[in-house]
Amino acid sequence: MAMAGSRRMGLLALLPLLSNSHDAVLSHSNAYEKNVKEPFTGIEFEQQKQIDNNDYHLQATAVRCMLGQCKMAMARAYAIGLYTEDKQPVNETAVLTGAMNRILVLVMDKDVAGHHIAKGFDKSLLPRIRKAQAGSKRGSGKDALRDFTKCFNREKTLKKGSEVALLWTPDNKLVVYFDNQMRAVIESPILCRAVFDMYLGEDSIFRKYRNMSFTFHGGAASET
Repeated sequence: MAMAGSRRMGLLALLPLLSNSHDAVLSHSNAYEKNVKEPFTGIEFEQQKQIDNNDYHLQATAVRCMLGQCKMAMARAYAIGLYTEDKQPVNETAVLTGAMNRILVLVMDKDVAGHHIAKGFDKSLLPRIRKAQAGSKRGSGKDALRDFTKCFNREKTLKKGSEVALLWTPDNKLVVYFDNQMRAVIESPILCRAVFDMYLGEDSIFRKYRNMSFTFHGGAASET
């Protein structure tokens, strides 16, 4: 009886520790933030994403559609998530001018031919690159664009749900990932700026259509 009583007292003494341990597990679980859903596509973006062992924080989401017809499934190409290493809220100007690691994550909303994506980038980026080259059709920026579009031309099809990540580093390298596999590292300040300006600049691809723009989730308001 004395031994049974002693064992019972020991278990009672452990209850606060077990309770505290359970609370810690719950707190850790509750710390995981919910994904953010892009409304047109329903594609969800993690609020914290790891690429090459670095953590990035979701700042904004958007969708790329043909002619702004985002309600039509046929017109939707991909959803976009904008991530930065810094968790502090940013706006378009900060992303375009700051010295930081920043990533655009493109998630395909349907099967898309690689050459079709390449053609879309070429059409949107070429005017920006020529402007940066003082109107010249030749230059380092044009060479970098060719290397960039090659990444997509090599892919027959980007399947629905496939992920393309474009990392702009502080030393002006554009690192291209397809489904977490590095495909290219292109050193070009002109290309880096042009790619992000395409989505975030004053003359972005969203400018023509009111239903297409980045929605910022970290408290910073969009400037568009």
